Parts: sequence; C-alpha cells; structure tokens
Amino acid sequence: VTEAFNFVDPVVENYDGSMKLLWEGAALAVLVVFLFLRDWRATLVSATALPLSVIPAFWIMDLMGFSINVVTLLSLSLVVGILVDDAIVEIENIVRHLRMGKSPLDAARDAADEIGLAVIATSFTLIAVFLPTAFMSGVPGKFFVQFGWTAAIAVFWSLVVARMLTPMMAAYLLKVPKKDHGEASWLKHYMRVVQWCLRHRWTTILVTVVFSVLALAPVFL
Repeated sequence: VTEAFNFVDPVVENYDGSMKLLWEGAALAVLVVFLFLRDWRATLVSATALPLSVIPAFWIMDLMGFSINVVTLLSLSLVVGILVDDAIVEIENIVRHLRMGKSPLDAARDAADEIGLAVIATSFTLIAVFLPTAFMSGVPGKFFVQFGWTAAIAVFWSLVVARMLTPMMAAYLLKVPKKDHGEASWLKHYMRVVQWCLRHRWTTILVTVVFSVLALAPVFL
C-alpha cells in the first residue's frame, strides 16, 4: 500500500501550533501584567482570570457541540490577552484604593463599585465585535460560527471572573503597601514622549497621517 496523501499530519501540526501559540500568549500576558503592576500578588490574581475564563468556555463549547479544533484554538489564542483585561483594570483600581490607606476588603469593594459599569461595557463591546462573525453565511460561516461563539463565550466568562472572583481574591490576597510604590523607570521616558506630543499636537497629527497613508499605500498600489 502506497500512501498518496495524508490529511492527519497537517491537522496535528496545526493543533500543536495553536496550542503553542495559546501557551505563549498566556505566558506573555502574565509577564506584561507583572512588568506593569510589579506585584506578584496582583499578578497572581490577574493571571487567575486566564484559566478560569477558558475552562468554562470549554464547557459551553461542549454543550454547543463544538470540538477542540484549529478554529476554536485560534479563537482562544486571539482572545487570550483580552481575557485578563478586565481583571487588570479591577486589580489596578483596587491597588490604587489600597494606597489611599483602605483595608483590602474596603478597597476591593469600593474599587469594584467604582468601575463596574466601565468593565461591563468594555466586555460587551468585545462580544459585540466577535459574535457577528458567528452568523456569517456560506462556507466561511460554517467555519466562523465556532470562532465567533468561542471568542464571545471566553470574553463573557472573563467578565464574570473579573466582577466576582477578582475582587474577592484581592480582598484576601493583597496587602496594604508598606512603602511608596514608585513609578517604573521606563515610565519617565514614556511620559516625556507623551508631553512632547501634547506640546506639538499638529506635528503629531501630521506624522500620524503620514504613517497611515504609507501603511495603506500598498493596498491601493
């Protein structure tokens, strides 16, 4: 028997590539959170949103008859960074309230109430972006139905985690800072660039327009 072609190996390679991308995205997302928050407790609370958003998404996918395939893994790979967004916003605001001298429980309660509407609006905006792809018609729609639903479900569960679990974990895991949490050294250079842009608004706008035109030029040429 001579094998003419094989559909199995490409599928396995795509699966392995998608899983590798998913793991790399999750690791980089957690690393970025740590570089900005510079607190392992806050990073742990934020990073918990990743598995606790993906695992319930798998459950809903099973109820809808979706499988773990290249399309669903690609969808999760694209939203893996988004899944920690709500938790980052929540935990950053909680830390800000902690620096005001509040206890962890009061800080978690006040911070969650303060930005609750903004976090909900952000998540539903992302759902509104991904979900319409699930209703595409024709052959592409057969593929993107799983893509759109998987992304929307994962983002929804990240909202649930951010609104319910993140404040609870922060109230019990975070500690009142014993010393002033100074700004990162790289932030000073960034603020200089921002201040220059604010002082030279028309120059900034002109440079932005030029770069936009150059970026779109290959499409029309």
